[in-house]
Amino acid sequence: MMIVSYMKELLALLEEKLPSLTDSLNPPATPLELAAAEQRLGLTFPDDLRQLYLAFNGEKRMGVGLFFGLRFLSLDELAAEWQVWADLEADYGEEGNHYSIPTGWIKENYINRGWLPIAEDGGGNHLGIDVDPDAEGISGQVINFGRDEETKYVIAHRLADFLRFMCDTVKAGNYRVDNDEDYVYWMYGEQGFGHFFDAVRSFKLPLYHSQEQADASQTQLESWEQSLSEDWRVRVNKKAASIEAFVKAKQLYLIREGITDAAPLSRCTEVRELVLTANDIVDIEPLRGCKQVKVLYLAGNPVSNIRPLASLQHLQFLNITKTNVVDLSPLEELPKLKELQLEGTAVRDYSPLSRMRALRILSVSGIEAEQLRVLLHVKQLQELTIEGIVADALPELHTIERLGRLKSLHLKNVSLPDVGFLKGCGALEHLKLEQVSVADFAAIAEIGSLRSLELQGSEQVGQLLAAARLPALSRFTGSYAQFDLLKNQFAQQVDFSSITGAMTDEQSELWQQYLSSNR
Repeated sequence: MMIVSYMKELLALLEEKLPSLTDSLNPPATPLELAAAEQRLGLTFPDDLRQLYLAFNGEKRMGVGLFFGLRFLSLDELAAEWQVWADLEADYGEEGNHYSIPTGWIKENYINRGWLPIAEDGGGNHLGIDVDPDAEGISGQVINFGRDEETKYVIAHRLADFLRFMCDTVKAGNYRVDNDEDYVYWMYGEQGFGHFFDAVRSFKLPLYHSQEQADASQTQLESWEQSLSEDWRVRVNKKAASIEAFVKAKQLYLIREGITDAAPLSRCTEVRELVLTANDIVDIEPLRGCKQVKVLYLAGNPVSNIRPLASLQHLQFLNITKTNVVDLSPLEELPKLKELQLEGTAVRDYSPLSRMRALRILSVSGIEAEQLRVLLHVKQLQELTIEGIVADALPELHTIERLGRLKSLHLKNVSLPDVGFLKGCGALEHLKLEQVSVADFAAIAEIGSLRSLELQGSEQVGQLLAAARLPALSRFTGSYAQFDLLKNQFAQQVDFSSITGAMTDEQSELWQQYLSSNR
């Protein structure tokens, strides 16, 4: 019954300075209420969480926020918040770049039904209990998640550790109680950190189980700093508050810095997003040390050998546009590579793409007939961007319909006789044509799944009225002339709120009037 003991201790410690905390807590939940909540969610609560709810069923709406200002949710509120997230999972579950600290402990999604929101900040962010951890994680670990929480931390292995930390914090006097007229609240830190999750980023985590790396000692870091060239010393001081902060940074943006030597980056073992766009890096061997990197931009560097990337087992996004890369085979060994951008490269052999089982999003340019045929074997592809198509490949475009899972297609700088090659794309939802001319657009009407059509700088589209027969289209983006042609042609309501290109004052006024009258 450690949970009950810690709660009693915490309330006793705060009895003098925060007496309203006890009053703000709800009576215990019953075993039947707890069982009903588990059944509603289809999940089993960890024992620590069960003990907490059998002691207190959350706190009142205007409570002081049990968890350093984060309000403890009742079982009904937990279930309601969980349902909100569950309803959004299909559309937004994998949206954005999300990072687990430590790597491999929390599934790197925006939403996971295995995250139980036990406390809220009122702004869409939660303290949670994770019952569906990643491979290295522990079921029942305490985490942060929500609208603003891209980086998710394993705050504690279990709820008991977190309550122990709260007791130790209060004993040390490292907290602050504020009275705002009739409202009382408290927060972590003597000076007040504000939001508890801002404080979390400075903790050694997980609480009571932090694994400090031996090579991160201050002495060794100072020695490393002394070995840096002058330009790297300036760069480190500019990008971070300290040497330690630089090597432990989760995101590093080093764009157009004139970098030729990437060696210092080998010490950045915790970086998750590394942007090295438009530098002069040839040798990326030091990046082997960035073992936790998830997002990597190498665009605009004269690099040709990407063999060192084969060791980056967490890599999910790679941009190698406008590099000297010709061989993609090292990327075959990456189990999580989801998105690859390689426009403006001299890559001719696309066969390695067919062996990248996680690949879902691909951007290419100057595609040839043989390369297009190879893409047919990347059957799991969901989003494809093609900039420029060699003339001999145009007759092969019909093969795109064999990508049965393709949801989004973006074509740039192409002249097409028609769009008949899209007829068989039964899953296609989004089509963007950028600087594209189409002699005959009539076949577009046969893509019943299309929901969004964007024409950017694509004025020469014959038979555009055929788009009005798209039954599922809900959003159209194009020039004013194209908007004017289509605005009253659809049987369903279509969003015309985005216009490309210039408009006269009169056209802008007419467009605004249309939007106002069709809200």
